[in-house]
Amino acid sequence: MTLQSPEPPSDHTRLRYAAERAQRQLTLDAIRADLEAQPSPRSAQSAGRHWCADITAMADAVAQALRKAA
Repeated sequence: MTLQSPEPPSDHTRLRYAAERAQRQLTLDAIRADLEAQPSPRSAQSAGRHWCADITAMADAVAQALRKAA
């Protein structure tokens, strides 16, 4: 038995992956801009904690909705 290499990703898969990476980078850049706009290190850390809490709350809500839809 010979092992065959898996098929290379299709153009569609590569484009989708690139779009997802671009969207993620734009989002992270927007968060970084908000953090850099903070007037002090303490407020930047506080804003970062707020971002984390908000993102976690969104993820929990989406996960709950997906469970209900399944």
